[in-house]
Amino acid sequence: MSGAVQSERRERLERSYRLVLAWYPKSFRHENGEEILGVLLASAEEGQTRIGVAESAALIRGALRMRLRPGPGRLPWTVFVAVRLMCAGAVVQFTTLVTLLATSASIRMAAARGGTPTHSLTFTLVGEGILLGLAVAMWLWLAWANGRRRDPARFVSLAVFLLYTMGLVRDLSGHALAYAPVEMSVAIVAWAIGLVTIVLLFIPRSWPYYRQVPELARQ
Repeated sequence: MSGAVQSERRERLERSYRLVLAWYPKSFRHENGEEILGVLLASAEEGQTRIGVAESAALIRGALRMRLRPGPGRLPWTVFVAVRLMCAGAVVQFTTLVTLLATSASIRMAAARGGTPTHSLTFTLVGEGILLGLAVAMWLWLAWANGRRRDPARFVSLAVFLLYTMGLVRDLSGHALAYAPVEMSVAIVAWAIGLVTIVLLFIPRSWPYYRQVPELARQ
């Protein structure tokens, strides 16, 4: 194999690794990025041109753990548990999204039997899918922000929880429970996690933590 081909393959693999390493905080990449990249390239199989799925998932999990871990300073147990619950809420919401995708066909069939137009239901399902994806991102951002003593994040958490409650009440008063009972059950679990999280963030023990001056991490 010519040196030019080997060089091209290495460049493609390097670009692939850099895209995944971009998930890590900027400060971490600045200090350790090149060293980690060198280790990854050295341990790659001969002729490999892109990162494997399992390796990519492992690196992204590490990046998320690093971004979501609390910032400098000790968290009170109330905020610590709230942050962990937010991460759990992201997982539950993602499960809801997967459930929606997996049961979309049966939902359409049930709607057709009930006389609901298929095209309008498809539009609704697509909208629900987008909202669930945004919900996962919101859970993760709130976990990050509250873990770094961002006081406005508490009130954003409260506002999001109230909106979620209104949406859940709307769904329970309609036909969503009949069409997708599993999805609705998971949504109720997510609501319960949100309720406990809000209580933990706003009980008196949590207030002094948010009144301290945060150490802004440049990440």
